[in-house]
Amino acid sequence: MTPMRDLKALLLVTVFLIADLSALASAAPASEEIIIEEAGDRLPERDGRYASEDYGWWFSYGPDSNFDGMDDRLEKVIAGEDSVSATAIIGADGRKTVAIVVDFAWHPTQPETDALVAILRSHGWEAGDSWFQVLDSLDSIVVDHVPVSSLLEIQALESVVVIEMQNVMGTFLETANPATRIQPSDEYSGTVYDRGYDGEGIVIAVLDSGVDNEHRSLNDFDDQDDEPDLDANSYDDQKWVAGYDATSQASNPDGSQDPDDGQGHGTHVAGIALGTGDSSRVHIGAAPGAFLVDVKVLTDSGGTNSQNSLNGIQWMINNKDTNWGDGAQGIQIGQMSFGSIGNALDPNDTGDNGTSAESRLVNNATYDHGIACIVAAGNDGKRRIASPGSADGAITIASADDSGSINRTDDFMADYSNSGPRESDNDDDEWDELKPDLTAYGSGIYSASAATGTSFPGSPRPMAEDSYESKDGTSMATPIVSGVVALMLQANSDLTPEEVKDILRNSSEEKGSPSESGISDRWNDEWGFGLLDASCAVDMALERNCAPFSGGGGVVVPPDNDTSAGVEITNIVNGSWFVAGEIIRIEGGILADSGPWNEINIRITQYLDDFEEVVLLDWTSAGGDTDSWYLDVLIKDDWFDSEELNVVIEAKAIGDDELVSSDARWGNIGRMIVTFGSPSSGSTLTDTVSFSGTAQGIEPSHLMYRVNSEEWENVHTFDDTDYSTQDWSFTWDSSSIDDGSHKISIKLVNVSGAESDIVRRTFTIDNQPAAPELRFQGTVQIMDQDLPASKAVAGTILEVHFSVVNTGDLDATDLPLYLDAPGEDSSTYPNEGKLPRVDKGETISVILWWWATEAGVHDVTIQIDPNGLMGDDQSDNEYTFSFEIEERPVEPTLRFLTSAVTTYASIPSPSLDPDVPIPYTINVRVDNLGQNDATNIKMKLHTWVEGGWYSTPGDTKTISIVPGSTSSSGNAKAQFTNTHDSVGVVKHRVVLEGNGVTAQYSELRFKVIVDEFEVGSKTGLTLSDGEAVLGFVGIPDDDDSSKGGGLLFTTKDGELHARTLTSTFGMPGDTLIESNWAGEFAFVLRDDKRVHLAWSKRFDDQLGYTLADVGMASIGLSGDLSSVTSYLSPLNQSEGSYWGMDYSVRGDEIVLAGYHRDILTGGSWNDVTNIFMVHNENVKSNTGWTTKMNVLSDIDIKPQNGDALAVAIGRDTIHLLYQAMRDDVTGIERVGLFYAHGVISQTPFNFQAPAGDDASMPELLVMEHKNKDVLVSAWIEGSGRSAEIITVVQDSIWSVDDYVNTSAPGATKIIMMKISNKEIKLFHDEIGVLGPVSRYGMYNLGDSEIGLSNLIAEGHIVGAGSIGDDAIVVMASPSGQISAKQIVYLYPSESDDSDGIIEMLLNPLPGDNIDQKLMSLAGIGVFLFMLFGLVIVVLRRSHREEEELEVSAEGGDLELLVLTEEDTGPLVAIDADGDSDLLVSMNSPKVILEDEDGEEESRDLTAELEAKLESGTASKRLERRMKRKDDREAQEIFENMAKHLPPLTLPGSLPIIAAPILSELPPLPPPPAPGEMPMLLGDGNLPPLPLPAMPAPERKVTCSSCGAGITVKDMTLRKMDCPICSEIINM
Repeated sequence: MTPMRDLKALLLVTVFLIADLSALASAAPASEEIIIEEAGDRLPERDGRYASEDYGWWFSYGPDSNFDGMDDRLEKVIAGEDSVSATAIIGADGRKTVAIVVDFAWHPTQPETDALVAILRSHGWEAGDSWFQVLDSLDSIVVDHVPVSSLLEIQALESVVVIEMQNVMGTFLETANPATRIQPSDEYSGTVYDRGYDGEGIVIAVLDSGVDNEHRSLNDFDDQDDEPDLDANSYDDQKWVAGYDATSQASNPDGSQDPDDGQGHGTHVAGIALGTGDSSRVHIGAAPGAFLVDVKVLTDSGGTNSQNSLNGIQWMINNKDTNWGDGAQGIQIGQMSFGSIGNALDPNDTGDNGTSAESRLVNNATYDHGIACIVAAGNDGKRRIASPGSADGAITIASADDSGSINRTDDFMADYSNSGPRESDNDDDEWDELKPDLTAYGSGIYSASAATGTSFPGSPRPMAEDSYESKDGTSMATPIVSGVVALMLQANSDLTPEEVKDILRNSSEEKGSPSESGISDRWNDEWGFGLLDASCAVDMALERNCAPFSGGGGVVVPPDNDTSAGVEITNIVNGSWFVAGEIIRIEGGILADSGPWNEINIRITQYLDDFEEVVLLDWTSAGGDTDSWYLDVLIKDDWFDSEELNVVIEAKAIGDDELVSSDARWGNIGRMIVTFGSPSSGSTLTDTVSFSGTAQGIEPSHLMYRVNSEEWENVHTFDDTDYSTQDWSFTWDSSSIDDGSHKISIKLVNVSGAESDIVRRTFTIDNQPAAPELRFQGTVQIMDQDLPASKAVAGTILEVHFSVVNTGDLDATDLPLYLDAPGEDSSTYPNEGKLPRVDKGETISVILWWWATEAGVHDVTIQIDPNGLMGDDQSDNEYTFSFEIEERPVEPTLRFLTSAVTTYASIPSPSLDPDVPIPYTINVRVDNLGQNDATNIKMKLHTWVEGGWYSTPGDTKTISIVPGSTSSSGNAKAQFTNTHDSVGVVKHRVVLEGNGVTAQYSELRFKVIVDEFEVGSKTGLTLSDGEAVLGFVGIPDDDDSSKGGGLLFTTKDGELHARTLTSTFGMPGDTLIESNWAGEFAFVLRDDKRVHLAWSKRFDDQLGYTLADVGMASIGLSGDLSSVTSYLSPLNQSEGSYWGMDYSVRGDEIVLAGYHRDILTGGSWNDVTNIFMVHNENVKSNTGWTTKMNVLSDIDIKPQNGDALAVAIGRDTIHLLYQAMRDDVTGIERVGLFYAHGVISQTPFNFQAPAGDDASMPELLVMEHKNKDVLVSAWIEGSGRSAEIITVVQDSIWSVDDYVNTSAPGATKIIMMKISNKEIKLFHDEIGVLGPVSRYGMYNLGDSEIGLSNLIAEGHIVGAGSIGDDAIVVMASPSGQISAKQIVYLYPSESDDSDGIIEMLLNPLPGDNIDQKLMSLAGIGVFLFMLFGLVIVVLRRSHREEEELEVSAEGGDLELLVLTEEDTGPLVAIDADGDSDLLVSMNSPKVILEDEDGEEESRDLTAELEAKLESGTASKRLERRMKRKDDREAQEIFENMAKHLPPLTLPGSLPIIAAPILSELPPLPPPPAPGEMPMLLGDGNLPPLPLPAMPAPERKVTCSSCGAGITVKDMTLRKMDCPICSEIINM
């Protein structure tokens, strides 16, 4: 550092101090002393210590307005605002941690590092999962997970000058390249490609989200034999030369990593910068000849703290001169389409002033290491220059839109592009603030598409192929500039990054009016210095005049007059040979005393045998000065012509007026080309190999070859006078190198030293005898009871999981494996094993056991083929790691471990008959974790009965001994019996007493489900190799459970299948659902016993783009698949995806719900996730489907963090359980669970509520109780050992707080199965002392909670479904074996009467289900009632007419006086309390008649009528009167009954009548014996059923005089004589 720079820094500090003190003198005199002290503290003496940065730079740090050395944003966090760090956790101080960059006055060494770490640890910081990196090129340490409480203490360190808050970084051709004048077009000539520049030999480091470099546009240069391969080194002429994953501190820094792109951004960017466009050559990048270095600085979710970008930039600097081989040297360009995103702590921020850590590191790369850094300006659409684009040294790029045309006159500024100027850094260079530097095309840019999908069981990892997609953003504009810079450096490799920036600025086409005219007369705050012009940039790099946009693109036409002496070609002699593919320089000068000359122009003309003239290069302006001019010309391959006579190069100098001077040279164009003949690329070579091929060149001298990157050797000599094609050959001893894949390169060299292009071929060397080559694949995991373990207690039997791969050329048979670690041997859990066979190319997962009986930290070694029997290379057959075993306690230590309780039967039966109890057995296991035995342990069982715990003397058991051990856990069991009288949940607890029992662990509470089911035996299911089970659905048979079955959904080799599974576990059918399955799947059983499916799939459209879609279809038990439909828009894989889907049905209504990850977001690339729904009121219809894409918007969840959501259709609304990231309450970001509901016609849903925390695998079913929805829900909370099953029975506003937490370590899945409108069965898994097990639970409508309890089988739950009365449960063992069990109903109904009496009676009625049949019955009833009423009305009218006629005809015989009396009592009296049959007694009523004389006549009408009827002497009149009496009685009875009928239900509102429970119906009579069945009528109908006789109507009256009770059957009487005292009784 120079004294002048020291003085400048000191003056700058003084100025700042004076400014601070002046302001504070008037504004805040009380704090003046503090500020002076802080400023003084920030001037530590370096005392000769090494520093990477200038002294005092920190006083220019932007986000430090009070110059106290603490980032303003961190001061807001200290004051109470939340941290915005992307990796924040809750620190020991209870607050979210921050990610920082600690800047020192000198380069931090061990003392500074130790002091910082000591402070961090004193505040609870843990190094294990935290980022901690000392940057080589800055005086800084990058660290995250920093407690807020430590910041002021770190600031107080003497050597610390600034604490920065890390920025949160984010990601921000067909017409663009021609419009930029890179590629030729009809619109513009003079393009860069015309001159042969393609970036050859230049290395571009793409710092982004990774690159899928197997894409055909990115894997090689010649686009031949470029089948995508995950091995980037498998191509003969690979573009990829190195890679580094900067998102991990554990990455290998040697450049051998090949980080993939899980987000799609980096692949697209790389294709724009350097893609070849594959063999179609359509979507060609700006520099297709450039090499690729892939540096992953962004995670697959697209964003990160700046620690990753700092790590990536530092790695780029460290490798600026690395020889990557194959002609790739170092890194010349850093392509950075990322930048700091807007900050929630300061919504109005305008970026920074170029002093952040990443900006300073970019300056270091630019000024000190010669790397041109091309950085995006950002996509906020406002004045904001994002870091690191704010760096002084960065070339910052804004984005324009080309309007879809090549013509540049209609271009406009993209509305999303950020504008400037940048914030001031207070130095004396105002040009630094003029950002952006220039603009390039960034809208609608087509480029390579990544394979962003994850891999699925049974399918290989997806590879990018040749798909392309369009994206917008400054991220797309920036790589075009990076590619142009590669072209400039190819043209002039001596350019520095500063010169590159100046040329780009000055060669751009001016746009807009000057925004800072006091500084620059052309810079515009949106366009920068102008719109990129690649042709002019390369011209200026060659020191030539820029080719104009019109007039032939750089071709000029000199005057046609005579020449004068003046111009001279100095470096080409006549007869020279010009090699196709080479760039030649034509140069010369001006003779003295000639001119003056204004410009020099060059033309090249070819003359053929027939004297035809071909102008190869028309008049083109030369670069340099007129007295020392030059022009670099690419001799194109298509200029070579075997019929050529010669080529003439002409130079013309043009002066004022008509002054012209010419000179010329002649020569010939030839080729320097070499080709491989045999062996072909990829061949396997052994022993001595003969290589052969052809070569053609000018004065060819010799052929050279090399192996890999070794030295070149001469192997063949040519006839240097023969310019035609010559053969070559040489032999090589392949045993000189190790077996494996190697690259052989050749080139032709001529007499003058000119070389042809290098040709490479990749071969496999195999000289050793065929042998396996075995090594470890992936990582080694230590599992304790199937859960990952970092340490264990002595005596634990641990599983060691690893994989072995055979990369050799021979199958390995009987391969021995051995685990070497301190401990004891176990025959049950062996520490050695043998693989029967490992085929070549095969990978096999292995488990060995370690009985870890000795405490301490041990080295554990796994050995493959420990005795060397396989004959392979032993160097990679051993793996060693350290593991801690804790000592067991000495004293007895009793514990109830997971899965300690089992029952027999697995599902106990209720004792429905108190005289016939059905006891069940409860086995409770207790483990002793101590070394000493526990003796005389008492265990007492309690049962919850009517609000209290109950036990009997028989419920206490004594365990004589629970053995202890230094090396293993002993255990003992106590056995109890119990009975329960009904279906339901029985609560128990057991209490321990004795030595080794502590109060905390003395009690175990558990539940037992008593139900009318039993568990069948396990049956293994046979699947093909590599086939994985996705789920199971049961399909019931209503008539016979034995005929039910289900569908087992599986995947293999990327296909989706449905296997038919019978009730006896046969698998007779296998249906292919989708051959290009994309990993998402949902299914639901419909009421018509078909299963509705939805799955994601991939397909290629007509343009060759790979799209993803969701297919929908239905399938039956026999595998009959319906036609496939789709109701969602297909998506480009890198633009979004559909995932996490779930179905629900309710009658004929169906809904499919899922997440839609929208990465494209209308071109803004905001990557948001919404919830969509596809809905129909008629599940069987192909029409009427409604799609809603915004049911809920902007859900913070990504596929890698989430599971399928849960959806259920209720009475009036649709209910949802979905996941989203949350950091409320605890401040720790985790996956939360939320509830929402709404109606499909009104989206987005407006009701949402939090449901769960750290939640996964939600399940939701809806039941109906009292016309309200009851939400039965469950999910897993936590993971591993802390996992719990959360269950809750909720209302539709999610107001119930009574959640039930059930411990379930290792839980992976929950399945809920509705078996009726009132009952749900629930299954889940866990891992305990028996390994993985599946448990059974139930919920009955009306219960307040879900009962979880019984252990029914070993293995993880896979699926479950009802097949009628019974159910099937499918499980998977730890080894992957799939098995199934039946859950059998104990009381099945007889098959002949399985539908019940009501179903049998309703069966003849029309309708598809019981609801429709009841509607039909109601309609028939209404019709009959109306018909009956009509008959009554007709009868009454006819009777009235008949009576009138009768009175008219017989009026002279008798006059009837009708007395109107008040009716004081009921006509019919019913003894409602009587239980016996009604006893009817008949008395003789009297009718009082009055004749003409007024005299009353009393007689017994009934007796008289009966007597006359019996004697046959009754008159017709009496008969008619009796008939009318009977009719009146019938009418009164009918009217009385009608009054008591319930009101009729209105049409359309008929209530659903629940079917009676069969067990409540009376038993049916036994069927008739053979031969006793009555014959059907002739038409096949059953005979009409006889109706029971109706009892005679009657009423009781009481005499008021004597109190006698009389039963009256004549309902028409109003008065009668009492038969006892003869008093008149008024009725």
